[in-house]
Amino acid sequence: MPAVAERSLATMQREIAEHLRGVHARLAEEIRTYPTPIPRCDAQFNHLYEQQGRLARDLDRLEAEPPVRESIERFVASAPYTDDPAERDFRSRVRAALAALGK
Repeated sequence: MPAVAERSLATMQREIAEHLRGVHARLAEEIRTYPTPIPRCDAQFNHLYEQQGRLARDLDRLEAEPPVRESIERFVASAPYTDDPAERDFRSRVRAALAALGK
């Protein structure tokens, strides 16, 4: 792989990690400020908690890997962590940047 493409992948991977850290912080804040008491059957809270766990696992894996195309493709293909339009926009930008690099 050419050095320019490697730098681009590394930059994209750093941007994804930064984005995921921001989403994680927002989910943590939403969980922290969730109205109490929280019943065990509260589907919305349980969903937030599960998304935060999935995000943390994905972020740990992303940060442990060297910058490779597959890790970026895995992020783009994964389900969003929130319903925030900014997350969909970010994923679209990453998808377009990845496509611009070619195979």
